[in-house]
Amino acid sequence: MIVYEREHDFVLTAQHEHGLVAGEMASHWKSELLADPAHRDELILAAKEHDRGWIELDSSPFWNDYSQSPYSFRDFPLRPRFVFYQKGIEEVRQNNLYAGLLCSLMYTELFQKNLGANAQDDEDIREYLNIEREHQLSWEKQLGGDAEALKQRLQSDVEIMLFCDQLSLFLCMEEPGTPAERYDFFAEGLSCTFDACSRQPIQAEWLSNEKVGLSFFPFDEDFTVVLPYKSVPKASIRKFGMQQAYRRAEWKERRVLITELNR
Repeated sequence: MIVYEREHDFVLTAQHEHGLVAGEMASHWKSELLADPAHRDELILAAKEHDRGWIELDSSPFWNDYSQSPYSFRDFPLRPRFVFYQKGIEEVRQNNLYAGLLCSLMYTELFQKNLGANAQDDEDIREYLNIEREHQLSWEKQLGGDAEALKQRLQSDVEIMLFCDQLSLFLCMEEPGTPAERYDFFAEGLSCTFDACSRQPIQAEWLSNEKVGLSFFPFDEDFTVVLPYKSVPKASIRKFGMQQAYRRAEWKERRVLITELNR
């Protein structure tokens, strides 16, 4: 679950809904920035489905007694999380081997960066990385072809997935229209590892409550995404508990136009 707090409620966006938006973003990626446009559909599938392992977890959000807020992807315990990640990756792989491999690579890329951040988590992370890397080697062999060309294409597609993941998260993690000076998670911009933007952070900024601008625009056109979410009143949580309060809350929609920052 993706969560942020307001005075009287918590705003919750399901991870899979955020993933579907990441897939929509990938579908607008400029063809000239793709390593191989022939694999665009597999990239879009991976971007859309990369968080499907969260579907069951997010159907009944858990309350974190320590933080006095709903558990989010930032603080949910790692061991059960890894079980559901692997379940989601396998479901994608059963649908499309290349897309499943992309999802696995995306997660190992993210958690490799987390090593050392919290020594108590390192053993669990290393175990997860080792298991996934064994899977990745096996799946790469199944795909066959030129091994070096495959690795380059995979790396390029994973970089695109990571960017779309960040941008989609940006839309979910703060109130629309939040001024740039008040950004928390993406205060330094969206990290970028592709050559087209010189591997420099890309600035994302709320231009209004319904428009976000990017300092580097890798998409083929402006487009609008729609994010379902729930605002769950704190009073309802106190009265009914987290899960019942979430079920009682109505679905809402956030519509956001993605455009170039200085257009």
